[in-house]
Amino acid sequence: MATLQTLNVTLLEPRLKHPTVFRYFDALAAGENFIIENDHDPKPLYYELLAERGNIFTWEYLEKGPEWFVVQITKNPTEESHDIQTLDVTQLEPRMKHPTVFKYFDALAAGEAFVIENDHDPKPLYYELLAERGNIFTWEYLEQGPEWFKVKIAKNRDEKTPQNGSIPEKDLKKAAYLKEKGVTFGCSDSGTKFPDNNDYDEWELGMLADYIVATHHQYIKDNAESLNGLAIKVSEHHGQNNPELHRVATSTHHFLQDLLNHITNEEEVLFPVIKQLLSKKDNPSEELSYEAGTLDHPIRILLKEHEIAGEDLNFLRKITNNFAPPKNACNSFTYLYEKLKEFENDLYIHLRIENDYLFPRALKLDEEIAAAHS
Repeated sequence: MATLQTLNVTLLEPRLKHPTVFRYFDALAAGENFIIENDHDPKPLYYELLAERGNIFTWEYLEKGPEWFVVQITKNPTEESHDIQTLDVTQLEPRMKHPTVFKYFDALAAGEAFVIENDHDPKPLYYELLAERGNIFTWEYLEQGPEWFKVKIAKNRDEKTPQNGSIPEKDLKKAAYLKEKGVTFGCSDSGTKFPDNNDYDEWELGMLADYIVATHHQYIKDNAESLNGLAIKVSEHHGQNNPELHRVATSTHHFLQDLLNHITNEEEVLFPVIKQLLSKKDNPSEELSYEAGTLDHPIRILLKEHEIAGEDLNFLRKITNNFAPPKNACNSFTYLYEKLKEFENDLYIHLRIENDYLFPRALKLDEEIAAAHS
């Protein structure tokens, strides 16, 4: 494709829209691009392209609604023009891991890259790098678990200028939020690994609630809609030969709706109460919006909802054969099961933090406040 082409998707019949975009994409040489125009956000196409073709493209909004959307889709270059260093993070002492990665990154010239290898997802490092260095890099998973992770980190060619589309806006906001709250991102100087560690009892309770919202609640909000849509799409396309997919789609929909309602209740009811209790502890004269000593009832309800969420996931795991697609499954089918498994992994960490740390500490604080003012 010698020149940049523009495809107005609104002029196509509905059944031809996505196939036509795929045909345009497949005709691209590495490094080439084209533009699509649409009267609504074409984000579902992004997920379909990612599922069917893999992480071999960039997706850049040139215009983003509300009435007209313009997206530039670029096929990634396939070759690197220079050697790339690889850093095996597992070989480093915990306190040296993130500082060493930062040292490697700071040594890069604009346009250069290096690869890190780790035995767990280094996503906390992503947010720390984003918070400390800004939107001047790209983060590309070359291998994504479950036992081994490889990430290519590249410094933008003009490191003073953020690269459009390289970092999602939600991630920029999350990194800024976590930094503002004083949250550490991984292996601190004390060797504490974050977020999956056993030291949450050492955290300030309000910060722990903020972390849950910014990380695990945000993960649900960021992924629920696309996961639900993907389940419906796979069910529609493959349900005739794999009838269990209809149950997967229905169960996924109800599970996600319940979960979104659950985290809304936490953010609008429980977490503000925790902040009130902390403020009351520091300022005994401050009024509470509820009766101290009664927090056990809403927490029992939330714990029951956690139990139900676990049962829902167990059911999904059962009807999907432990999220194992059949051998002849297409990329979308396989991607759906991978995303369900990823969602399960994040949710279990999320629930463990609340069940084992946040809720018990909130109840203890509630009892202390009630006793002090009885």
